[in-house]
Parts: sequence; structure tokens; C-alpha cells
Amino acid sequence: MNFIDKSATLIASSIRKNNPQAASQAVLFYALSLLINVTLTIIIVIFISSFTNHLSKALLVILCYTLLRIVSGGAHLASSLACCIASSIIFITASHLEYDFFYIGFILNTAALLILLKTAPQGIEGVSRIDKKYYPLLKLISVAIVFSNYYFQMDLLSTAFFIQALHTTKLFENSIHYLERRVSL
Repeated sequence: MNFIDKSATLIASSIRKNNPQAASQAVLFYALSLLINVTLTIIIVIFISSFTNHLSKALLVILCYTLLRIVSGGAHLASSLACCIASSIIFITASHLEYDFFYIGFILNTAALLILLKTAPQGIEGVSRIDKKYYPLLKLISVAIVFSNYYFQMDLLSTAFFIQALHTTKLFENSIHYLERRVSL
């Protein structure tokens, strides 16, 4: 058990001890581990990007990537610590890469658009309460988010959208499962 899960377990136990009417231990653990994971990721990204003068770019990447992730779904890591590390790396990398949109950015944006047209939403069953009848709408929203970058032409969004689109592919999901069997965090 990593320190995020240990912290969530400790806090959940304390809440249950002091408030017996609180949600179950499992529900508290899930909510707290998610909260700690997200908070720690944002703190890491803000800390590093502040020193490199990329704070506004990092915050924009976090916002846009997360928005696309909510509607397009994608593979999940089994470990909260691995998720925190991977998310931090994605956000920091996307906010620091700089290239011309009309070459690399246009290609990445188009690739993200095509991938999401085929795969989105992916892996949200059992994680989200959204009814399956709304999945075509989620696909449309995913595509619209990525398509908007043809207007904004931001290289950092091309990177973030492309990485998120990869998360919705079977190849990426299989790669994650392969790595998780070999490395435990």
C-alpha cells in the first residue's frame, strides 16, 4: 500500500471513529484517495511549473486535459501513486513542450480527433453514472473540445489532447496493464 492509500485509510478510519454515521470505510477510502491524488498532483505541477515560469500553461493543461478526460474516458492505473506520478508527468510535459502548431500541433490535434471519433468514450462504464444512451453525446463533446484547438492553435493543448486520446485506445490500455504487472507502486 502506497502513502496515498495509507493516508486515505488513516483519515477514513478517523472519520468513522469520530462519526459512526459517516459513509462506509470503503466509500470514504475511495473519495479520500481520489482527493489526495488530485491535490498532490496539482501541488506537484504548480510547484514545478512555478519554478520554470510555466504556471499559467500548466493550469490550462490541467483544466483542458481533465475536461476532455471526463467526457472521453480512458484507461486507469491501478495504483493511486502511479496515477499521481503519471498525471504530473503528463501535465508538466504538455505545458513545457513548445513547437509550431501548423506542423506538429496540427498533426497531433488531427490524430487526437480521429482517435476520439473512433474510441470515445472509453472505460467509463462502472466509473461514471452516465447512461449509455448519452455516450454519442460524450463523443460529440470530446470531438468538439479537440476541434476547438483548430481555433486556438495552442501547441500545449495539442499535446494534452493527443495524450488523452491515446488513453482511450486498447493499445494504451494493454500497455498499462503490461507495465503494471511488472512494476508496483
